[in-house]
Amino acid sequence: MKVIVTGGSGLVGRYVIDELLDQQVDVVNLDIRPPSDAPGEPSHRSGAGFRQVDLMDATATKAAIKDADAVVHLAAIPNPNNDPGERVMGVNMLTTYNVLEAIRQNGIRRVVYGCSESASGFGIHRVEHVPLYVPIDEEHPCWPHETYSFTKYFGELMFQELARADGVEVVSLRYGWVWFREHRDALLKLVAERGDEDEQWHFGAYVLAEDVAQAVRRALDCSLPNPAMPFEACYIVAAEPLYTAPTLQAIRNAFGERTPPVKPPDYFERNPRASAYNIGKARRLLGYEPRYTCQDI
Repeated sequence: MKVIVTGGSGLVGRYVIDELLDQQVDVVNLDIRPPSDAPGEPSHRSGAGFRQVDLMDATATKAAIKDADAVVHLAAIPNPNNDPGERVMGVNMLTTYNVLEAIRQNGIRRVVYGCSESASGFGIHRVEHVPLYVPIDEEHPCWPHETYSFTKYFGELMFQELARADGVEVVSLRYGWVWFREHRDALLKLVAERGDEDEQWHFGAYVLAEDVAQAVRRALDCSLPNPAMPFEACYIVAAEPLYTAPTLQAIRNAFGERTPPVKPPDYFERNPRASAYNIGKARRLLGYEPRYTCQDI
């Protein structure tokens, strides 16, 4: 199998490529810039091919993807705080469209889309919505309302309709705030400063990059249950949140009398520190199991 990873020079992309190389997968990195060995970034193991391409160019994107068996689409502006909203929207949406069209025109049959839990409207956000219930699962409606979460949600919808129209098998991974070992000190400092007072921020959800890579690998191989509509979305987070308080108590602290009901009712009884994002579907569909916590960073 030849797998093309868009955005493979980025932080998440490097972990994904190394995970696939460990499985003897033929991997090609598609990026506008070659992988870097700059200080503070993970070194990129040799073994993956590299094709330099600007995904804003539809013709070049189609040519670069033509020989793939599967595509992992990770390329995006990952941090909306570093660019104006219109640039985030323009780049993320056009590159996703160009990749989608290249997949369709080249007849590629399996796609893994790097989405985000921000698509839910509870990750990166400017309005604190109250969920209909907790934990949040894939059946809960998505309520994005800022530029980055818009692009991730709209990108997922585009791939969903590609699956419906053309039968392309798509798995969308809504992964949480990704932690990288290279950023350990800054991350731990940030969490210490915020403490449990900001428990509603991402609901304490995060995931180590190694577990994102695990989920991508599993999504490339999993069987999808509905051939008539071969699209599935899964939340990918660590098993427990960052904050130290029991999860339901943290949610009650955040929302007070507006605290949503728990569904299923015994969810937090089984594990008082379970994530506020339900990863049951990822476990069932992908065989995903978080291997790391912030204590392992």
